[in-house]
Amino acid sequence: MLIGILAYARAMETIRGETPDDAPMDWVRLLSEEIGPRRPTSGAERRAAELVSERLARRGLNVEQRVFRAYPTFAAPYGTALAIGLMGLPVRRRRPWLSSALAAAGAALTSTEDGLIFRPLTHWMARRESRNLIATVEPEEEPRRTVCLVCHLDSSRSGLMFHRRFLPLLHAWIATQATAFGVAIAGPLLRRIPLGRRMLAAAYGVLAAGLGLLLERELRGSDVPGANDNASGVAAVATLALELDATPLEHTRVICLFSGSEEAGVLGADAFVRQLDQDTAPADWRTWSFINFDGVAAPATLRFLRREGVLRKWPADAELVRVATEVSERRPELGLSGTDHNAGLTYDTTPVLARGGRAITLSAQDSSIPNYHAMTDTAANADEEVLTRAIEVGREMLAAVDRTEGDRQPQEPPRGAALPREPST
Repeated sequence: MLIGILAYARAMETIRGETPDDAPMDWVRLLSEEIGPRRPTSGAERRAAELVSERLARRGLNVEQRVFRAYPTFAAPYGTALAIGLMGLPVRRRRPWLSSALAAAGAALTSTEDGLIFRPLTHWMARRESRNLIATVEPEEEPRRTVCLVCHLDSSRSGLMFHRRFLPLLHAWIATQATAFGVAIAGPLLRRIPLGRRMLAAAYGVLAAGLGLLLERELRGSDVPGANDNASGVAAVATLALELDATPLEHTRVICLFSGSEEAGVLGADAFVRQLDQDTAPADWRTWSFINFDGVAAPATLRFLRREGVLRKWPADAELVRVATEVSERRPELGLSGTDHNAGLTYDTTPVLARGGRAITLSAQDSSIPNYHAMTDTAANADEEVLTRAIEVGREMLAAVDRTEGDRQPQEPPRGAALPREPST
């Protein structure tokens, strides 16, 4: 099967007249080797945006760079929330209600960040520049719908929390921290009984351990090459963008979003949809279909995610799930399957789902993601065959949407309608 799929890919490259630099693995090597680690808001992330933009522009695509405010790590807001909660530890005996109030404040801040709508810490801490790339391909005929292909340019940082043995427990650990906040809030009542006092001590221990893991990642971790996560996603979206520019869909406008600072808390996608909320009627962009490519070259099962989120979960769009399911059944050689398990954290489409939009994520994962946020996430460890299949899944889903199979509401703005712009910085 591997030989057949790779032969098919090479044949398609010949038909489409792709240059060697346009081959999917060349995009992966460009980002993970020529540029290397691309921490959010860093010079390397900016260079990645510039090189991807230049390469697409050479092939005739009109690419716009939009600057937004961000910060370099998700440890900033979540570490702050944990630290506020832990401030009640020294005073929990003398001033139990103050201790409870501090735990409640930390829990509220964590909840708002996880909810992806009202994010006060993100708004306060976002002081550095990052950027999104936007490329639009108009259809052959009048547009009736819009698809947004999504990926992210930046890469993450290693740490004990992403150790391969801890990864399968990561979501359970985050849920345990949320429970610990609840126990700390109930401290004034629990401290009255021996078991409650032990529970309270354990809760503060969990919060301290959570803050320690974040500090360990920042102090001892390393910025990773990010070949699978997410140079592979860039390769998939760039490949599809160039194909669509040469052969547009019939009635479907395609917007390609290469986001920045995803690894800091999906900040680029968040900035994109916030601006959509400001500049268009909510019913407009919520009829779009967002298809996200995140980590589609790991040596694991190629999947579409039926749910996204960490503490709070959002279901993927039912029509897009149906389209992906039909692709998996019609093309079994692509090895695509659905899953309710999210082995990563949040994705670029999670802010879309949180606001009632239509989205689905493609990712190669099983109980965990191989080489996830690790120094071993290199081009040598990326699986070209999985990447080739992910791109073919993208082609199939785009064709299905263009045939109206993914439609919920067909009304679209007229051809040439201006896209919303990011606010000036």
